[in-house]
Amino acid sequence: MALDNKMLGQFSLVGIPPAPRGVPQVEVAFDIDANGIVNVSARDRGTGKEQQIVIQSSGGLSKDQIENMVREAERHAAADAEKKESIEALNHAESVLHDTETKITEYSEQLNAEEAAVVKEKIEDLKKKLANREGLKAAEVKEAVNDLQQKSLKLFEVAYRKMAEKNQQQQQSSSSDSTEQSSEEESKKKEGQQ
Repeated sequence: MALDNKMLGQFSLVGIPPAPRGVPQVEVAFDIDANGIVNVSARDRGTGKEQQIVIQSSGGLSKDQIENMVREAERHAAADAEKKESIEALNHAESVLHDTETKITEYSEQLNAEEAAVVKEKIEDLKKKLANREGLKAAEVKEAVNDLQQKSLKLFEVAYRKMAEKNQQQQQSSSSDSTEQSSEEESKKKEGQQ
């Protein structure tokens, strides 16, 4: 886990405008040369803002310290794997929450009010679970996320069908209008020729 890493240095990439989750794209590069000098750079793709830091070896860690850190990592591997699974489940849950809330707002006109209320209730249930993260197991989070996804999938399938039907009707209406217009033009031409 990052918490167990040895801090070598830090910098902040500033000047990135506020944006919705997942929109900013930051490129990070780490270069280590033969002398143990680490060059770290980060660049925001949207703004072009860039920040760098050079970390020079200051003696580093002794061989014993490195071996001790490796042993500690091996000893805590199972707990770290469990913690990683929990963190990934929480991140996925937050992403699903964000996406579901966005889609409910976006497709509100096509959604059945009662079914949307059920999905909103599932959203609130998941938010409550996530608010009390202490002792929360990955399996519990995954189960709640799966439940929300199942309910919202059905809801959004109906909304998608309604939108597809509406688009199809609009296309048929516009094609029949153009067909009628063509027929009228042909009739006028024939009348003009007579």
